[in-house]
Amino acid sequence: MKQSLNLKHAQQLSLTPQLKQSLKLLQLSSLELEQEIQSAIDNNPLLERVETPTPELLPSTNDSLNLDDPNEPAETSDPSLEIPRDDTLNAGDDLSKAYDTPRLNERQTAVSLDQTHTDASNFLVTHNSLTDHLSWQIQMTKLSQRDKLIANTLLHSLDEEAYLRAELSEIAELLPLDLGIELDEIQVILSLIKTLDPIGVGAKDLQDRLSLLLDQIEPTTVGLELAKGIVNEHLALLANRDLARLKQTLSVKQEDLVISVRLITQLNPYIISQFASDTRNYITPDIVVNKRNDSWAAVLNSDNQFKLRVNEEYANLLKSKIDQPSSDYIQANLTQAKIYIKSLLSRYDTLLLVAQAIVEHQSAFFEYGELAMRPLILHDIAQQLEMHESTISRAISGKYLVASGRAYQLKYFFSSALASTDGSSSSSTAIRSLIKQMVDQESKTKPLSDSKIAKKLEEKGIVVARRTVAKYRESMLIAPSSQRRELS
Repeated sequence: MKQSLNLKHAQQLSLTPQLKQSLKLLQLSSLELEQEIQSAIDNNPLLERVETPTPELLPSTNDSLNLDDPNEPAETSDPSLEIPRDDTLNAGDDLSKAYDTPRLNERQTAVSLDQTHTDASNFLVTHNSLTDHLSWQIQMTKLSQRDKLIANTLLHSLDEEAYLRAELSEIAELLPLDLGIELDEIQVILSLIKTLDPIGVGAKDLQDRLSLLLDQIEPTTVGLELAKGIVNEHLALLANRDLARLKQTLSVKQEDLVISVRLITQLNPYIISQFASDTRNYITPDIVVNKRNDSWAAVLNSDNQFKLRVNEEYANLLKSKIDQPSSDYIQANLTQAKIYIKSLLSRYDTLLLVAQAIVEHQSAFFEYGELAMRPLILHDIAQQLEMHESTISRAISGKYLVASGRAYQLKYFFSSALASTDGSSSSSTAIRSLIKQMVDQESKTKPLSDSKIAKKLEEKGIVVARRTVAKYRESMLIAPSSQRRELS
């Protein structure tokens, strides 16, 4: 085989390390970003955090994030993520100046800092855990230390729904053998736990818990005995809402069955919902949306704006006489620090642009709610901002927006479009909200089937297939009509 050399022209997309860093910072959530920034500060002595705004942080209007170098290969169709190539230090450089973008300043300073500050505690609810609540009750009893040991072992054997699935013999194996604890002792303590607040802790299954809850009702209550019979022997029929068969099996009048079924359905077996887990989950929104001059505007949450600058003390060493290895080390870290600051500010700029575009597109939602949600896809925002769809995807990933006291993921505002009979389109989110509204207003004795809901939507000019209605209904955890039916 003869070897030869050939030249050919070709275009390819190339991402420089600087651009890769910008994209990486853009897609991080606020929590991940804080960890990433701390790691960068730990590894770069030329980079430091600014805890409070100072006059020295005024931006240099000569710096821009949109500088093109014709000698560099094509990197991205998103100019907002480009960063300067000139990262060397000159003798006359003012190291007190940070790097910013006029677009970010122009948009952000339109709202005062007080309006962009959001306390994370507004989105954090704390409660005692169920285990803490039960342990406190155990400590308040006059049980012996031996019995308290059994009780605590039982409490820590409960599953996430506060059921005790384990057998008593398995519990006994968890206790010290030298105490010689019998199964009868464990059963007695378990019976005590079942009487603690909330009632139903330690039940072996749903049937057992419902039975415990019914035992708390006044014995003379009408329909109580029938309710206990249904729970103990025919719970499956009730769960399937097969009330006709239940009535036939029990040979009871419809009005008597209605009373007993209502007694059961008014019980709340999900006792764990009253208590938080031992861990706290909270978010700090990235974007705050306020209404100003009859229009909705997005601003960055100041709590999530991490301000960085170059460490002057170290950088000024380059102006003094130091050895070459030290000079190279400082210069390399200075270059990285400057690039990192530019990349961080690029993130804020891009996130704000994307958020404002979303708010402008979904202004009707902020005014009227879910029913006014408009169809929106990544391409719409990308085309408006002249960015790539992947950039929009990175910008909204893991980011939150707060408006009117409620927090939403930015992804929430994107939904597909469904055709209408008048030629317009409707958001799938709005259609879900409309389906939920129909179900909430339906007759409890004659609930709407998926086909009837589809027909009602068609009457409103929205063409949706029955299977699509079923998919949306299931995504909202709404049971089918057969299970929503109630006796009159």
